[in-house]
Amino acid sequence: MKITCISGLYKNICGGIKKSCKKTLEEVHNSLQINPHYRKQLVCYADCTETSDFLKKEGCYVHKVFDDAPADIIFDTKHKMKHWIMYNAVKEFKNVLWIDWDTYNRKPIDEPFINYCLATPNPKFTWIKNYWATVNCAVYYLNESSLELMKKSFSAKVSEPNDELLWTSVLPPDVRKQKEYWLNSFVVNIWDEIEFQDVTSETYFLHLKNFSMLKNYRG
Repeated sequence: MKITCISGLYKNICGGIKKSCKKTLEEVHNSLQINPHYRKQLVCYADCTETSDFLKKEGCYVHKVFDDAPADIIFDTKHKMKHWIMYNAVKEFKNVLWIDWDTYNRKPIDEPFINYCLATPNPKFTWIKNYWATVNCAVYYLNESSLELMKKSFSAKVSEPNDELLWTSVLPPDVRKQKEYWLNSFVVNIWDEIEFQDVTSETYFLHLKNFSMLKNYRG
């Protein structure tokens, strides 16, 4: 069975206020220099013609433009558009893997990765110890069995309109203790140089604080 890799680009709108997305545009460009295969691997989504055109100029495939998303999504694209993209992507492709731009894909997704994702129907997230939002969505797997759960999350009352908090609101309270909800060593979070020691032969993705951290990385 196939897993479709998903990513996207959308405006930085918080509470109806549009802010600069220059940093994100630079991140996308730099990511594609380090992960040139993303251009063919990723099925991308955008929120408007402007972001769609940027992705296309970078050589990416833009599958859909969600300029018709619900008003509450457009009001907070920074926090909710990613959630909306995955909700629609899983309806169409059944098994999907979201990949943030601030990642380094150190080896191709293969049968062991796919088999692990498909082994249980629940979503699988990036693990970060003591993470403030409980789950991290830098790289995460989702299939259609979670559609109703995800639909419910859109109306959840959370402290801020963040996709990770929306997920946490509908997951088991003890989700951090349930191993089947995590991609574990498949994705390693690197916010400090010392965390490179957590990378193993099983690691597919590094979630990076910045790409300059790769300068001295040999792996």
